[in-house]
Amino acid sequence: MTELVFAVLSIVVTIVLYVVSRQIINKKLQDLQGSDKLLGMVLVFIIVGELLYLGTFFGLFDIALEMITSIGAAAVVIGIALQNQLKNSISGISIFLNPQINVGDLIEFDYVKCKITGLHLTKITAITEDGIKVIIPNHKFSEDMIQIFPKINKK
Repeated sequence: MTELVFAVLSIVVTIVLYVVSRQIINKKLQDLQGSDKLLGMVLVFIIVGELLYLGTFFGLFDIALEMITSIGAAAVVIGIALQNQLKNSISGISIFLNPQINVGDLIEFDYVKCKITGLHLTKITAITEDGIKVIIPNHKFSEDMIQIFPKINKK
């Protein structure tokens, strides 16, 4: 209960400081150029001081630090767990943006020659001359040597 009283008292003091500083600047320094800038600077200092006081008094900085640490740890765990999916997705985006790889192109991958039937975010689907469906993870295009034989457009 006393913490709440101190917080309210602190906010009231901040408001009073702002009003008093505004009155002083308006009455005494009205002829000076840039008095609004001075008022703004005073206001910023008052607000920063208030935030530092309340953050320290209520332990808000500790809570913020714990939240940032937890979010960072969760991001690392998720990044490790989804490493292959993220690698395939990023490779998929680069394949979509690469004009040299298109549906219908013939590719040779691990001594298997096949025709690309679909470009997806995480994989490329292809079909061999024997009719066997092949699914190639997108990251293989950036890690392994793949020969691409562009389709020939018949006019």
